[in-house]
Amino acid sequence: MAFDIIPFRHVSQAFDPIFRQQDPQGPGAHYLPEVHADFRHQLTAPLLLGNDVKLLIAGQPGCGKTSLLLDVAREFRGKGRLVVFVNLELATAVQELGPAEMHLAVLGEVLHESVRSQRMVPDPILNRCRQWLKDLTDTDNRAAGPALLAQRIQSFLSTARDSSALRQALRILVSEGGDKDPLALLSALLREMAESEPVVILDGLDKLPPEQARLFFLDEKRKPMVEAPGSAILTIPLSVVYEPTFNNLSERYLNAHNAVLPAVRIQSLDSKSNHPTRFAAGWDVLRKIVHTRIDQVSPDFMEPDAVDLAIESSGGNLRELARLIQASLVKAMVHESPHIARHHVEEAITDQRESFGRVYQDRFLPALLRVRDEHRLDNVDDIGKMLLYGLWVVEYRNGSVWYDLPLPVRRLVASREGRGG
Repeated sequence: MAFDIIPFRHVSQAFDPIFRQQDPQGPGAHYLPEVHADFRHQLTAPLLLGNDVKLLIAGQPGCGKTSLLLDVAREFRGKGRLVVFVNLELATAVQELGPAEMHLAVLGEVLHESVRSQRMVPDPILNRCRQWLKDLTDTDNRAAGPALLAQRIQSFLSTARDSSALRQALRILVSEGGDKDPLALLSALLREMAESEPVVILDGLDKLPPEQARLFFLDEKRKPMVEAPGSAILTIPLSVVYEPTFNNLSERYLNAHNAVLPAVRIQSLDSKSNHPTRFAAGWDVLRKIVHTRIDQVSPDFMEPDAVDLAIESSGGNLRELARLIQASLVKAMVHESPHIARHHVEEAITDQRESFGRVYQDRFLPALLRVRDEHRLDNVDDIGKMLLYGLWVVEYRNGSVWYDLPLPVRRLVASREGRGG
């Protein structure tokens, strides 16, 4: 019987990525709101209570920040709110992001969303946008409506990515202040849209390099989006959360004390024994995530113990779970197996362990051993931040913050421990 590759293609597509993040109107049909239910409620409650709330969300790569925010956007659009989802990685160069570029990216998306949601933008604001663009680009914008203005702002940002002169011109506008500062333009537009109770969601700020992120959030007098009218949710790098002065942001962002979106909790930490035990609700959610995709092909395409091993190895990180299943899929296909078995997942985990091993440094070992044995991490130092961002360590929360090692790292540590590093 000939090997059938079609089911493998369907499963691979279903897990690439685990949530559909390309559509700014929502995360896709496969998204499960219960994945981060508790965090979600704490994030959205302030938006229901007020129209001028500033919030933060941080978390390890792949923990589900973008998917959660896309679904929050969908929820509040359903309530009649003007929700503007800004993907800064698409709109501008995050690695060189300045306040002006950020505010322009938001301005363009507000104009775009006003068209999509059929909301009127007053002519005086449109005229200010037209004149601003004419002054910097010398283009005739007299007949430009909101859609064309949004397009031209995006085009301007694209040009500024490769033009240090344009970026410098923007810096000068910000330093001079006044009506030409993009923040002034954005604020005027959001004030005019106040009846629509605008919510701006800024995704991509978590990709800022550590030094730039520190300046952007902790050293600047102006904090991102704080002075703009309306509500806003901003992603923020995990590195900033562990800065000593991070708590100062609680004066400006309502949820700064609880901004970290942890991995899906597949374990609980017993406060008396300091020993992790399986958290059934987390496992149920992750199994459901897997089966909503697998079952479209065949409920038997992945053995139950293979699913559980993949969940255990992921540590509850959604992107890592997707990657591991894709890697296991390749192993099964190479062996021309009709389904994914436990030994295919084991082979994929071995590859992951070797991948960690290639970048392993002896100075990591004391911190990794402490995580394994005490479930603690001295994460205010550079090593702790590297381990968190590199997914060597998984962060959980149930009552308090605690940490554990994903299975590939745990196996690597066991081998290195025997060598004394």
